[in-house]
Amino acid sequence: MSARGVSRAALALLALAGLALPTRAADERERVSELLARGQQPVRTVEVAPSIWLAAGNSNAYLVTTPDGSVAIDTGLVTQGAATHAALAAVPGAAPLRKLVLTHAHEDHVGGAPQRIAAGVEVIAHRLFPLRQQYYAMLRGYRDRRSAVLWGSVMAGGRGANPSAPAIRPDRLVDDVYAFELGGLRFEVIATPGGEGPDAVSLWVPSLGALFAGDALGPTAATFPNLFTLRGENLREPVPMLASLERVSALEPEWLLPGHFEPLRGRDAIRDLLGRTARGIRHVHDATVAGMNQGVDLWTLMREVKLPPELGLSEQYGRVAWGVRAIYELYTGWFRYESTTELFERPVQVVYPELAELAGGPDRLAERAQRHLEAKRPLEALHLAEIALAGDPKSRAALAVQLAALQQLAAADAGANFQISGWLRHEIAAVEARLAALR
Repeated sequence: MSARGVSRAALALLALAGLALPTRAADERERVSELLARGQQPVRTVEVAPSIWLAAGNSNAYLVTTPDGSVAIDTGLVTQGAATHAALAAVPGAAPLRKLVLTHAHEDHVGGAPQRIAAGVEVIAHRLFPLRQQYYAMLRGYRDRRSAVLWGSVMAGGRGANPSAPAIRPDRLVDDVYAFELGGLRFEVIATPGGEGPDAVSLWVPSLGALFAGDALGPTAATFPNLFTLRGENLREPVPMLASLERVSALEPEWLLPGHFEPLRGRDAIRDLLGRTARGIRHVHDATVAGMNQGVDLWTLMREVKLPPELGLSEQYGRVAWGVRAIYELYTGWFRYESTTELFERPVQVVYPELAELAGGPDRLAERAQRHLEAKRPLEALHLAEIALAGDPKSRAALAVQLAALQQLAAADAGANFQISGWLRHEIAAVEARLAALR
C-alpha cells in the first residue's frame, strides 16, 4: 500500500496508534505473520478521518459515527472482541449503535459479535453468511487441526470462535445492495464475493468516499489473492472476484478501509491497486483456461503460468501455482484423465514399500535423493525420501535427506509465503523429532 494522498494529520494519528502506512519497500516483505503478533497485543484505536474510527487488532473493526447513532463494521477476534467493543464504545458519538455490518463469516472478523449485538442493533450480512457459518461449525475439528499447523502461535490464544457460542443470526441478508440512511449519511451494503469467499459484503459511504472492503482483496494488499487455502476451505471463484473488483473500483473511493492492516487513501492509488489486482487475477484465470482447452496438463500449467512482473503483485499469501490448480479443479473437479487409478480408492503410496524394496532399500533411495539435493531439486528428493520411509519409517538416512530437502525448500522460500512457511516449520520440526527419537 502507498501513503500517497494521505493527509499529514491522518498519518500522524495512524503513527501514534502504531498503524503508520508502510513504504513501498515494506510492501514487499511478507506481512501476514504480523497478524499473529497483533492477535496477542492490545487493540489500538484511531480516528482515521472525521466520523471514521478504526480499532486495530489481529483484524480491523470500524465505526462510522453520525448525529443519530453509529454503524459498526466487523468485530475482531473472539479473544479481542471485548477490547474492540470497549474501544469503539468509548468513541465520541458512538452511542447508540444502530447497525452492525459483518463483511464475511471468517472467525477473525465476527469473534466479538456477541458484545456488539444488542436490542435495537440491526445485524447485516450476505445471504450466504449463515451457510458459511454452518460449514465452519460442521468442520471445526478438521479445520482447527489444520490451522494449528499453520498458525499454532495464534491458535494457542484462541483464534477461532467460541465453539459454545450460538450462531450469529443476521437481521438483514443482502443479495446485491441494501441501502439505508442514518444521521444524514447514506450507507450502501454491497455484495462483493471473491477475496475470502462467496459471502462477502463491502460497505460504501458515498459522502465520505469511504469503502469498507473487509477481505475483498484478502488480508494484504498488492498480492495475488488466495484462491486456495492450506487450512481447508471452499475454493474461491475468480470470476465473481473480478466482478466485485470492477464494481467497487467504479465507485472511485477516496478511502479503502480493509479488514487487515492500514487504510489506503487517494483515488488514484486505490484505482491502481484494484486495477493491478484484477489484471493479475484475469491473467492467471485466462492463461489457465486457455491451457486447459489446448490440452496442457495441470502440472505444466502450475509451472508455466506466471504473473506479469509489471503488475507488482507479490505471492506472500496466495500463490499463482495454487491459483492455477484452484481454477483447474474448480471447473473440472478432481479427475484429470491421467490414470485409471484416480477413479479408485488406492493411492500410489500403497506401492511405495514395494518400490523401496525394488530400489534396493531406503539407503539406496536416500543416496539417489541426495544427488537431487545437490542439484537443487528438493521436491524430487522429497518424493524419493517418502518412498524410502514407506519401506522403513526409521531409516536415519531417509529422514536425514527428507529434513535436508525441507530445509532447502524453506531457504528457497525465505519466508516469502506465509502458508508455506507455516507448513515447512511444522514438517521440519516433525522430522527433527523423529530423528531425535532414534538417537
